[in-house]
Order: sequence, then structure tokens, then C-alpha cells
Amino acid sequence: MKSRGLLLACAVLLSGPVSAQRVQNKDVSFSYGPLPIKSSTIRGTNVTANGTIGMSSATGYGYQVARTAAGSIWIDVAPIFGLYASGSASVPGRINNGFSSITAGFRLMVPLQSRTSVYGTLGGGVGSFSYPVVSGDSTQPLTSNSTAHGIFQFGGGLDFRLTRGLSLRGEVRNLVTGAGLSGSSGRHHLVPLIGIAFHF
Repeated sequence: MKSRGLLLACAVLLSGPVSAQRVQNKDVSFSYGPLPIKSSTIRGTNVTANGTIGMSSATGYGYQVARTAAGSIWIDVAPIFGLYASGSASVPGRINNGFSSITAGFRLMVPLQSRTSVYGTLGGGVGSFSYPVVSGDSTQPLTSNSTAHGIFQFGGGLDFRLTRGLSLRGEVRNLVTGAGLSGSSGRHHLVPLIGIAFHF
């Protein structure tokens, strides 16, 4: 009887870590996408900034804090970058339309079926954004400066599980910040992204 009791106790102790491994409450994603920049007139001048297409890159971190049959709530952290977004204008010089940002907030994920979920994100953060400067220099009148600015972020996407630990993920995030920064004539920076997510 004692030996059976010891075996049962060992089985209970060993089963704890195995059961815990079945609960996936963390994910890490790696995503990329195009970063379209529309042509616009530089504020306070008659200089036209030409449109171009750069690249967006993001690494997302998620931690699940609540779950029901209807959906789950996650803490969502997303560093997002605008890369290779240098553009020209109607005067000599180059414009840097790139940016770097980090936001934190919440993600609500709603399952549509066993493999597919849709989700929305909401949060805020800070970023470094560029803006064009037109000077009196006759050889290169156009340059770029950068500034730090707060961000309000919202977006949505779709997650499709390929395996228990891997999924395809596509999303669009809207970074709302100061007007006229990093190639945007307004306050909105739409960032489309597609990539993969690892689930733990």
C-alpha cells in the first residue's frame, strides 16, 4: 500500500508541469509589410514631397491575462519601425520618412473556429518621427529633422494557427501622432503587417 501511495504521489507531482505546459499564455510575433508614403506639400512651403514606398517592421509580445469561451484579453507590446522610406521632392535633397515607435496596451482575441481568431488592439506609447526642413541653402535646401512624440494606437488583425505553436498573422495598426510627421500629411500612420507568431 505504501509503494502504491508513493507511486501515486510521484504521478501527481510529475503531472503538474505537464499540465502547465498545455496552457499557452504568451506569444511573440515577427511581421513585415509595405509602408506607402503619399505625395504631399511640405507645410508652409510650395515644395512637393514625392510619394514612395518603404517597409514596416514589427516585433510583437503578448501575455494573456484573462480567458473565457468568448475570447481572451492580452497585454500587447509592439515596437514598430518604418524603414527604407527615404524620398525625394521638387527641390534638391532627400526626406527621411522613417520612424521608430513602441506601444503598449491590450489585445482582445475572439475565436472564429479552432484555428482562426480575429483580434483588436488598443494602446499608447511614444516614438521618434522625422519631418522635412526647407532651408535657404541653394545646393541642398531640403533636409530632415526628428522629434519625439506620443502615440495613440489602435488596430485589428487575423491569426490562423498552422500548428499548436505557430500561426500566420496579418494586421493593420494605426499610429496616431503629430501632424505632418514621417511622410503623413495628417496624424495617422497606417501600418499593414503580415508575419508569423510563436505561441508558448
